[in-house]
Formats: sequence, C-alpha cells, structure tokens
Amino acid sequence: MKTFDEYFDSFKIICNPDILDFCEKDSEFCIYEGSRLLLTPGGNVFSHPWEGVIRLLVTDLQLLNDSPQQRLSSPVLYSFRKDIFNTDNDPFVPQWEKHLASDPFVLIKTSGKPARHVFGPDDPLFNFSIITLTGLMGIVNGFAGKLMSEIILEEAGLHPFPELIRLSYGRLFPDEKVAVQALSSVHHSGIVLPLLLVLGEISLVEYVKGLISLKIQPQERYSENLAGVARVQAYLGFLMQKPRQEKPTSILIREGEGDLIEFKSTLRWDIRAGKTNAAIERACLKTISAFLNSNGGSLLIGVRDDGSIEGIETDKFANEDKFLLHLWTLIRTCLGRDFSPYIRTRLEKTEEKTICVVDCLSSSRPAFLNQPGFDEEMYIRVGPSSNALDISEALKYIEDRFRK
Repeated sequence: MKTFDEYFDSFKIICNPDILDFCEKDSEFCIYEGSRLLLTPGGNVFSHPWEGVIRLLVTDLQLLNDSPQQRLSSPVLYSFRKDIFNTDNDPFVPQWEKHLASDPFVLIKTSGKPARHVFGPDDPLFNFSIITLTGLMGIVNGFAGKLMSEIILEEAGLHPFPELIRLSYGRLFPDEKVAVQALSSVHHSGIVLPLLLVLGEISLVEYVKGLISLKIQPQERYSENLAGVARVQAYLGFLMQKPRQEKPTSILIREGEGDLIEFKSTLRWDIRAGKTNAAIERACLKTISAFLNSNGGSLLIGVRDDGSIEGIETDKFANEDKFLLHLWTLIRTCLGRDFSPYIRTRLEKTEEKTICVVDCLSSSRPAFLNQPGFDEEMYIRVGPSSNALDISEALKYIEDRFRK
C-alpha cells in the first residue's frame, strides 16, 4: 500500500494538455485527450458527477503538467484517491502511531515538551514564533475541548488527545483524508495542523505560519507553501460544496418531506407514552440508513409531520451536547463508525426552539441498520418514505447500485 509520497514519486500522466477537453458521459463528466478517455496512473477514468471538479482537473493538468508545483495539485489528489485510497485501504492507518509520535502538537499536549528546537530569544523570528504558536495552541485546546463533548473515548488510562485526533480524522470525508495525508507528507507537518486546516479550524495563513514557527518549513518557502495549500483548499472547495451545501431549516421545512427530506418530532421521546422509546430512535436511524443507501438527504429532528416546530428540547437531554453525543453513539453503534464521514449534524434555532439537521451523503457501500432489540435490515428511500428490503431485494439492489 503506497503512501502519498511513494505514489507521487512514480506519478506520471502522459498527455497533450493542448487537446484536453471534457464532456458528459453516463451522468458523469469525463476528461478526454482528443478522442480517448484520460486515465489516472492506476488506469481509472478521470470522471466526476460535478462539472466544476472536472473543469478544475483539466485546467490544473494544462497549467501544472510536469511542474514541480504539481505535488499538491488536484490531478495528483484525485488520482491518489482513485488509485490508492478507499475506506478499507487507508495508507495512513498502518503508520498512525508513527505519525502521532512525531506530531509536535501531540507531543506538547501529552508531555508538555516542544517537539523541535524552538527559536531562541536572539533569533529574529522568536516573537513571531511565540505569537503564532500561542494562538495555535489556543485553537488546539478549544478543538480538543469541543471533541471531548461529542466523542466517547473507549480506552481509559491513556491521554485522550491522540485518540481524539484519531477519531476526528476518522470522521472526515474520504477526500478530506486524502488532503490531510498530502499536506502531512509534503510539508512533514504531522496530523494536527493539516486536520485543523481541512476542518476549517485554522486558515491557510495560520497553517503556513505554523510550519515556520515549528521549524518544519523555512521562511523562504512561505509563498510557495501558501500557494500549495491554496490549491488543496480550492480542490476541496469544489468537491465539498455540493455535499456540504446546507440549506437553512426554514427552506427545508418549506420544501416539505420528500425523497431528500424527512421530519421527525423527537429522537427518543415517545410523546404519546411520555417516555423514551427505542422504536422512536429506530425511526430516525431508518431514515439515515435509507439516505445513505440512496441519494442522500436531510433528516430534521424536532420538526413535526405538518412542518411545525417541536424542538429537540422535548427529548429531555441535559444540554445540546448530550443530545448530539447520544445521536452519534446511535449512529456508530447501529450503523457503524465507517459511515461517519458521510454524515454531518448541525443545530439551528427556530422559534426559540432547537432543530437538529442530519445531512447525509450517498454512501459508497451498503449501510445495514443493526439496532439491539430489532432485526438487522437494509433501508432505501422510496419517495417520501424509508422502505425495508427483503433479502432478495437487498441483494439485487446492492448488485445494481454498489458493485458497478
């Protein structure tokens, strides 16, 4: 299994950039060199359902072909994702402990010691380094605190920070994981800095200044590194704008329930019986599972069938963090941790009440709902409802949808 560096060392796309073009084929946009489909080094077609992604790939191939700046360009990131990386084959995972051990922020958090020689008081960059690292440590501490409120740590007795970073990485979309690996490999920046950048916790300027402050990259490469990070962010922006396009709850409610939107009054509270009920939880999980197995969609918890607002306050959790913690525990235990990258949750206030929106992407593999006390089932969206498939239907659906 090749790492990003190993893959790039052998990376080469032989093409004439002057005759590259793209057009739509079988509901996806594909890149052509003249009349032939352009392939990655691993033999995969350059294709994507969104025109903006393909347009970026074509223009980068035309501008950066055989350029030393190609390492962090969209064609390399795209090809690595297609040829090497998938959810069951992540080159980062076997080297995870090594990455953690060498990460400067993991070392600071777990031992209190700096990972590298810091700038001395007589160095011109001393004040710059102190100011930059102080700001970054504040962001790291805030990020860790936020994670502690929404992630359950399974191993006691160990320092929580490395595990929080590992679990946070696991919740990324696959293309975001590729970006973290690329930045880490090219800049030797560990895990925490690239992770914070990809999650939007720090800006590209903070990231590059952090590289200088930690003596990871020289000051002279500031502009070059800034340009490389900007290319990665631009690529992710094109990839993630569609799945991350989050409509306000008011618009979702106005559109009403359908194949991509569903309302649930509560997550666990049976309003009629006046108590918690696992069947109520299952109703929400069925919808999430069906969205994953179909074309994605948004589940609004705290909204009644008629579009009026119930609010998640009815579920009687101590606070919003406890609500989200319970929801994510259900998702991980009943659907599986590996589906976390396809799910995003957000809370919005409406009419002085709180609604939880669960945005789901279409999954690359089938999601089975396995909730204790119920039969294991597979659900898909059929119009405005989530329907269970029997065994023969599920096998045919999986063959048609996931094994092309």
